[in-house]
Formats: sequence, structure tokens, C-alpha cells
Amino acid sequence: MSLQTGWTHFPFEEISLQAQNFSSSLKGLRIVQLSDLHLTQNIEISYLKTLIAKINGLNPDLVVITGDILQTFATKLHKHLKTFKLLVAPTYYVTGNHDIVYGPTALKDMLFDAGVICLDNKIEILSINGVPLQLVGLSDRYSFARGIKRPIKELFAKLDPNLSTILLAHQPKDILHVDKFRIDIQLSGHTHGGQVYPFNIVVKFFQPYFSGLYVRNKTLLYVTRGLGYWGPKVRYRVPSEIPVFTIN
Repeated sequence: MSLQTGWTHFPFEEISLQAQNFSSSLKGLRIVQLSDLHLTQNIEISYLKTLIAKINGLNPDLVVITGDILQTFATKLHKHLKTFKLLVAPTYYVTGNHDIVYGPTALKDMLFDAGVICLDNKIEILSINGVPLQLVGLSDRYSFARGIKRPIKELFAKLDPNLSTILLAHQPKDILHVDKFRIDIQLSGHTHGGQVYPFNIVVKFFQPYFSGLYVRNKTLLYVTRGLGYWGPKVRYRVPSEIPVFTIN
């Protein structure tokens, strides 16, 4: 698909991840990653309900949202955000730079009511079929604009090095903070893969981790092209993406 417009696409992509130190007991773990939705009032509720039904149909163990949920104030999106309550799997998110601009507090409250948990600068240990999985999240690098501190070293120092660990961070450049800690997988978005050719060529100069799978030491980084649009509601030769990961 060379040209993509509007909200009619459900671009699920099955992706196998082979994390070097991931617990063998978690092999087969399935994770759906949503990112960069950039929700506005113009997006049809029916589209979101269909999207969530399709996600539920994949039977993931976990759904993660890696930022930029908003493209307007959360208070204008009550019906849109309420649809996330339909997700069956445990769902966590971190903020992106647009969420910081439009107000992370209202977003956090409204998504909490929908059963979606904010993981900004927090650690959560889940039990997947009786096996522990450690999630850690970072608020966006732009958090300082709202007076939100990112105590990265202090947060990562609290991680249990014996547990398989996934980091959620909107901007892929946060991979630069992981080297001294056990983080097996980082999931990010932000770049949109450039969204429109040939603009994507320019974006690569500013985003060394641009789109797809990267390896930094023992950490796998996956950068999704995301689902939505920023600016014009057009993608050209850079299709949207909803990764569906299976850990092998």
C-alpha cells in the first residue's frame, strides 16, 4: 500500500522476538503494541470498538500502549477512551510527548476508569501463567515541561535482575539508559517511521532508532511505525502498524 489515509486500517503484523535472556517459561508470550494513536474527536467510535474486538480475538497475554494517545484534550474524548474498557488482556501505557502537551493527568484518570494502567516511572510485576514478568515504564522525555521528573537511574536500580523485563518508553532514544540494567526488551514508537516519503529519509538523521528491530548489547528494541497520524492524515510508503509479538 503506497498511499494510506484515514481510519479504516487494522494493520496487525506478527513479529517473533528472540530475547537472549528471557525466561524459557515465558516463551510463547503474546503482546499487542499500540502506539501513536493521536486520537481526536473525528475518529469514529465504531473504528475503535472494531480495533479492540480484533485485538481481543488475538488472545494476547498483554496489551501495551507506548504513548501519543492524544491529539486533543482527554476531556474531549470521554467516549473514545471509554472503549478501552473492552480490552480483555491486562493493558498498560506510558505517555508520549503529545500526551504531555494535552494533559497527562486527565488521561491517566480516564484510562484508569477504563482499566488501563499508567506505567510512567513505575515498575509492575505481572504473573503470566504463574511466571513473573517485570514491566517498567518511563514517562516521555518531554515530561520536564510539566514539572514531571524522570528518576531513571533510581527507578532502574529497583529492577529485579533475576526477572525477565520489558521497558515501555515512547521515544526509542531512551535505549541509551539501559546498558547497566537488565532490560530484555524495549518497546517504543514516536517516529511514525517518518510517516510520509521522502520525509522519512530526513527523520532518520534525528532518530537513529527509526523503525523496526534493533539490538543494543543484550536488549532488543522494537520501534513501531504506530497506528495514527500527526499533521496530515496521510501516510505515503510508510504504512501504519500494530505489532503482535510472540516471544520465542
